[in-house]
Amino acid sequence: MTGQANSNFQLAIDNLKETLHADFIGLALVDLKKYHHDFRWRYVTGNISLRYRRIVLQSGKGVAGIVFKTGKPMNIENVDVSVMDGDLYNYPIVVFEKLRSFGAIPLFLDDHVQGVLLIGYREADRLTADKFEQFKHAVGPQFGPFHMKERLKDDFIGQ
Repeated sequence: MTGQANSNFQLAIDNLKETLHADFIGLALVDLKKYHHDFRWRYVTGNISLRYRRIVLQSGKGVAGIVFKTGKPMNIENVDVSVMDGDLYNYPIVVFEKLRSFGAIPLFLDDHVQGVLLIGYREADRLTADKFEQFKHAVGPQFGPFHMKERLKDDFIGQ
């Protein structure tokens, strides 16, 4: 990725944060230059710590890993209701950033998931179904070659 693309991604998530009044937005991308997939949170805004930098994402694990593996959006309106306390360790970004309501969408390049965009709030029930739809439709040309692929209505991970 070029420096220009880097600043554009950061600007795009900063703008999304302001538009949607989010507490946290993160963009996790796959580094295609490596032999194995290096999948990490590359760009964030609204973070309360730098601990996100230590998270190594795995396909099928955590918020980004589940969305990456399935290619389907995920929306949790209330972490306290939807995620059991014993399972929170599977969601390190949620714990580190103290998120209580969050959603994530896959970003596609061609037909392959290459990134995950996460929106989060530090209060429960802030990310309603309507606001999550608004978030999904807000992904546009500011994310360069990445796009949100339209899925069937039942292609949704909710908990």
